[in-house]
Amino acid sequence: MSRIPSRIPLLMQAGLLACVVVSVPALAQIAGQDQTPPPAGFSAPPQGGAQRFIERFRAANTTGDGHLTLAQAEAAHMPMIVRHFDEIDAQHKGFVTLQDIRAWRQQMRAERQGGN
Repeated sequence: MSRIPSRIPLLMQAGLLACVVVSVPALAQIAGQDQTPPPAGFSAPPQGGAQRFIERFRAANTTGDGHLTLAQAEAAHMPMIVRHFDEIDAQHKGFVTLQDIRAWRQQMRAERQGGN
């Protein structure tokens, strides 16, 4: 009977070790340290400058509707959006979305590459 209680701490330690070993890849991925490629069809969240831009866009969009007006862009000191607002708002809706900005940037990139 005295052996059973002495095994319980060992089993608990083994269980904790197993949990740590299993969770390390997940923790590394959360921390952005994981070097394994994402599975096919997986779209990774934006990082770096793109993530900061999205955060600035959302902060500037004071109505929270995903539609950034020229006045909101001016108030948030977003000069690139202000300067090119009419080009980005190709459908003349009076606002731009993140998708509009992405499409405009891709178009500008394609024009630059085609012009070289």
